[in-house]
Amino acid sequence: MRDAQRRKTQLVVTLELTGMAPTGEAIGRHEGLIVFVPFGLPGERVHVRLVTQKRSFARGEIVERLTAALERVAPVCPYFGICGGCDWQHITYSEQLRFKTAAVAEQFTRIGKLTKPPVLPCVASPSIYEYRNHARLQVTAEGKLGYRAARSHAIVAVNDCPILEPVLREQVAAPVAGSAEAGAASELVLRSWSETITVGGFAYRAEEGAFFQANTAVAELLVGALLAALSPTGVERVLDLYCGVGLFTVPVGRRVAQIAGVESNAVAAANAACNLEAAQVAGSVFASEVAAMLCSSPLADQPWDAVILDPPRTGVDERALAALAALQAPRLFYISCEPATLARDVQLLTGYGYRLQWAQPFDMFPQTRHVETLAVLAAT
Repeated sequence: MRDAQRRKTQLVVTLELTGMAPTGEAIGRHEGLIVFVPFGLPGERVHVRLVTQKRSFARGEIVERLTAALERVAPVCPYFGICGGCDWQHITYSEQLRFKTAAVAEQFTRIGKLTKPPVLPCVASPSIYEYRNHARLQVTAEGKLGYRAARSHAIVAVNDCPILEPVLREQVAAPVAGSAEAGAASELVLRSWSETITVGGFAYRAEEGAFFQANTAVAELLVGALLAALSPTGVERVLDLYCGVGLFTVPVGRRVAQIAGVESNAVAAANAACNLEAAQVAGSVFASEVAAMLCSSPLADQPWDAVILDPPRTGVDERALAALAALQAPRLFYISCEPATLARDVQLLTGYGYRLQWAQPFDMFPQTRHVETLAVLAAT
């Protein structure tokens, strides 16, 4: 049986690629199966080797392109297709933005159950290469830097990475001394800042272990969009959940009457408190799980005019979501790096009496399928 399955999954088929999946892969069909094809593009005709096959779908790899889409370009990085980092360097940038807008809308439709979701065109990154301000690399036993291969624990050694900021590209190109211990692989975190990183005129302390947005320029655009959507008058009481080091807490806090942040990561929470103090913002930061904090004093005992939330990729857990809805804040500003969990949570919030006013994708991660989204919801 296993030999038969192995032979079956080595089958080469001819496919017409017709769309893009949320996974960033092109899709085609073979004998009723959806086939996911990395590095393909809609409109292309390809020979594909089926490398895995399940009951309802298969995954293949391109053996030969018979036709190439007009949107196909030559990748900049020599490791593209081997390294597991970028998956869209073969696509024109304008088409990447279109795909990301469509992906956010599709998740709101399919998972969020919204008809014609109000999704705005994806905001472009000012830099489509040399934008990433930090990276986590693997160090091989031989002392070489690399990334994990796609869907593998294997390390692809590299001596350049075009999506990294120039100062980090230089570090990748330099040899790593004394990194390997007893012949074992290890990990190295590269960051373009040592103590603080500046966004929108504010310097943020962001120590290792605390999350910070990967694209500084797009982070600034995101902060600006949030402030414009919030349009504070100076009297608002705002709650910032999953606040990290205070990327939104600080600039919003400068413009409202009261700001409070909640962050479960102790390092990030401590950094956020320092950042509020440095910016002369009279706010509070609570080092706590969001659900627990929302269900207790002082947050549950006072009214909030708006709530900002920037949860991890997994979204907001059900207990926290119910506690958030119980606050009955008139407006919610949900920042997400995962359209699927955003759509899921928006559907649940719709059940609690909120309505999605609009969603704005931001290209925080050019050359990849990943996208950041600001969703604005209002109580009905």
